[in-house]
Amino acid sequence: MLTSLPASEDDAIRVSEPAVSIPQAAAEPVVDIALHDDVVSGALRAAPAVTGAGALLALLTAVSLGQFNTLAHARSWLGAALLLVTLRLAHWARARATAPLADPMRWTRNYMLGVAATALLWAALPWLRFAELDDAQRLLAMLAAAGVAFVEFLALRAVPRVAIAQAALMLSSGAAWLFGMATPASLVPAAMLLVLLGALCVTAVASDRQMRATRIAVDEARRLTRSEAGHADRIGLLEFELAKAVGALENAAAEAAVREAHARSGQVQTADQRTADLERRSLDLARQAVTDPLTLLPNRKGINEHLVELLEPMTHPDNKGELALLFLDLDEFKEVNDQHGHLAGDAVLRVVAERLRESLPRAGFAARWGGDEFIVVLPGLGRIEQVRMVAEKLRAELCVPIRLEDGTLRVGCSIGIALAPYHGRSPEALIIAADHAVYAAKTEGRDRVRVFDVQLAKKAQRQHQIAQALPGALERGQLEINYQPIVSAIDGSASHVEALARWPHPSWGHVSPGEFIPVAEANGQIHAMGRWVLRQACLDAARWPGNNPPKLSVNVSAIQVTSGKLVSQVREALAAAKLPPQRLVIELTESLPMARSEGVSQTLQDLRDMGVELALDDFGTGYSSLSSLMKQPVSLVKIDQSFVKDVPGGGEVLIKATVDVALRFGLEVVAEGVETALQRTRLEALGVNYMQGYLFGRPMPNDQFVAWLGLRDGSDEPFVLRA
Repeated sequence: MLTSLPASEDDAIRVSEPAVSIPQAAAEPVVDIALHDDVVSGALRAAPAVTGAGALLALLTAVSLGQFNTLAHARSWLGAALLLVTLRLAHWARARATAPLADPMRWTRNYMLGVAATALLWAALPWLRFAELDDAQRLLAMLAAAGVAFVEFLALRAVPRVAIAQAALMLSSGAAWLFGMATPASLVPAAMLLVLLGALCVTAVASDRQMRATRIAVDEARRLTRSEAGHADRIGLLEFELAKAVGALENAAAEAAVREAHARSGQVQTADQRTADLERRSLDLARQAVTDPLTLLPNRKGINEHLVELLEPMTHPDNKGELALLFLDLDEFKEVNDQHGHLAGDAVLRVVAERLRESLPRAGFAARWGGDEFIVVLPGLGRIEQVRMVAEKLRAELCVPIRLEDGTLRVGCSIGIALAPYHGRSPEALIIAADHAVYAAKTEGRDRVRVFDVQLAKKAQRQHQIAQALPGALERGQLEINYQPIVSAIDGSASHVEALARWPHPSWGHVSPGEFIPVAEANGQIHAMGRWVLRQACLDAARWPGNNPPKLSVNVSAIQVTSGKLVSQVREALAAAKLPPQRLVIELTESLPMARSEGVSQTLQDLRDMGVELALDDFGTGYSSLSSLMKQPVSLVKIDQSFVKDVPGGGEVLIKATVDVALRFGLEVVAEGVETALQRTRLEALGVNYMQGYLFGRPMPNDQFVAWLGLRDGSDEPFVLRA
């Protein structure tokens, strides 16, 4: 209780106004946007019930009006009502099928048009010769109109002006007609309609005030989270105000000073109210600090805090608890943003988050780690078989094509698995282990599940070192291009030359392309490397001596093809080197045609139209079938060396089948990895056109290759490399 007021202002404890107050004008636009979201979500949920109720009431009205149905305009009214219901249901169904909505504002406008048309249709009902109906039938029709107005009002309560307008149009029309009858039997239902309209208006206004107050409070809290520095400053002010408010509860004189200060400004507020308000705001800030705003999943801070709690018991030696952590990385998500825009990318991330929520076991939970990376935690699971089964299910669910308004797209998913306590007992150790596993999954081909192990850690460390050193190697010119000839099986002439990237590291020695190329593909460095190889190889080939130099063959990654930039890079490289397109062969990975999209098909066709030849590399190791060759725009098929090594032997079966199909469709065949004269003899017998391997020449630097080609300078005949 307050016993007395301080004698003067100097004795009073001055409490400043909260630093977090938001002017109403500043908060209003955010409130409007939030209310618009409520309209969309509420309308989507209520649309089937609203339109279904409208259809049912229209049919009941028509059936119950007896002779009214014999009137042509009455039948027209019923037909229009049912048609409008059908159109609104179709509008709702399209929205559900393409969720999330790409253009919510447009959908809302169309929804409001449907509401307006419904209101006008029911408002016209009383004026369709109601005089021919008896009192009971008129009352029934008015009750039906009131029912439709009520259900439409419930769906639109987030926008009170629209809700009141549609209810007023539908109800006042009937009331006006009934008052015009001026009979005792018509005045009662007319008054009932007006009473209902008034009740709806009062409800709408009260609901609007409550929703706006809630939105303003939420926006006020969100504004405090705009930056980390802002968070610290504002939270400090809140704690300061809270401490003063709590202290004032224990000091009667201080509480009196607070009341006097607020009374002067017309904002009297008790200490209990201030404390509750500040506590609520602090809780909102704490919740937002651990939540990802786009997906509404826990963010990096939130998942770390949760993992600390779950893993703490596992630090004790006698604890037998288990936990699985899955690190998910979406494949080719950058291409989604580049080709479809960041709005589409955000929509994909929201869909992924929703699918994770729906697919996880009951005890599991998901979080967004950042960008296109997610983490899934499965408490109580420690057996690899169980965890892998869950991971494969998640991967399959996330790979289902996603429907957007402008089309359908698919993103793959690579998943790394780490188990506690076996792979770590802290959040950091588990996440690093799972990250190593997902990195291995991506370098092994993507769209797969990989479990962490000790050897993987060593491999991941090596890959990390390569990833760190590779950009510098490009900048300092450490990468080199070697050239290996492809010879004719008939006369041994060098028809093509393949450009092969090499990395002689000053400390590590020669780094295998099998090591650094997968790392470059996984890290996105393949774009810069591939562009450099293509440009430099074209420059070298343009300076090769002779009147009939061999064609240049350059490997490109599937990532380069799907980026949509390959055609322009090829055109620029040819122009810079002044190399004719007919002298360039682009070698494609075999797995690419199986995943061809419209953009990939256009890229390959543009290269063919330019005059560039296309070859299918490493045939037999991917997913292509022999029958699929006829569908590909390639003119050359290269059989992988793993099959050539099995010659003589089982490899001859695939080679013979490939040669037969290739000849049928006019394709040429190259056998890679030919190392012995016996292999050469057997391949010639099988009908192979061209061969490549150490038997004919090892990869060599450009200066050695130029010297080799220089032996035929001045000759018009192709240079022959003898075995």
